[in-house]
Amino acid sequence: MNKRQVQKQFTHEKIIAAAKQIFIEKGIINTATAQIAEAAGVAHGTLFLHFPNKDSLVIELLDVELAKFSDSIKKLIVETSDIVTILEQYLNLIQAEEGFFSSLARELPDYKAELRRKILFRESLLREHFYRVIEKGIEQNIYAKVDITSALTFLFGTINYYLSLKTSFVQEGSVIEKFKPSIIKTMRDLLLPA
Repeated sequence: MNKRQVQKQFTHEKIIAAAKQIFIEKGIINTATAQIAEAAGVAHGTLFLHFPNKDSLVIELLDVELAKFSDSIKKLIVETSDIVTILEQYLNLIQAEEGFFSSLARELPDYKAELRRKILFRESLLREHFYRVIEKGIEQNIYAKVDITSALTFLFGTINYYLSLKTSFVQEGSVIEKFKPSIIKTMRDLLLPA
């Protein structure tokens, strides 16, 4: 990479980092691109050289965060097929980025249909990891024969419910930390044969 490309990449990453922080503080809907540019220390027009609109910035930020999740979960799947261990790691990852994911979950119903569709598609890619682990566990008689799609809809719906209503459940701290034991217990009870 030449010096210009390195600078361009640095600016791109600064914009993403600034956007993430402001999205956590103000929410995605209430954040203007001018605020992101100011926080990143770049001209407003420079932001548009990197991202044609705010939605494309949201999607790239989501892709960056979910790529971390996906990589971590893939590595863990190589080591274990224990869904509880994998779920615990996933919840730890969500908890570490809870501010961003809480804003995303809270505002999701208010996003334009196209942005909502892109966000849900990206989340479905993560669900696929869980699906494969549970499917393999059912085949090996480790887990009960459950409708995997329904089980995962319940799991991810529960997580998004807590994230979207975070301030109703906790005044300070992490909603994921508070409900992690019950989420894990419920999935264990659902999947382990009676």
